[in-house]
Amino acid sequence: MEKQHPHTGATYKIAEQPDGSFGIEVTIPDSPPVNVTGFGTKELAGAWVAGHQRQIASGTLARARPWKK
Repeated sequence: MEKQHPHTGATYKIAEQPDGSFGIEVTIPDSPPVNVTGFGTKELAGAWVAGHQRQIASGTLARARPWKK
């Protein structure tokens, strides 16, 4: 039996932060929610979500944070 990616089933909620940046609340089944913050635009946050979904589908998980320079 093939092992599932640990983030399979994740849900995402993008929200504007008090400082005007955007963050993502990531909820993974059987885990507390995690906030990924520091995106300058809602579009950048959405691109991160799309990338995370691709990583889950491919079975990989990147550790780099290109949006945090």
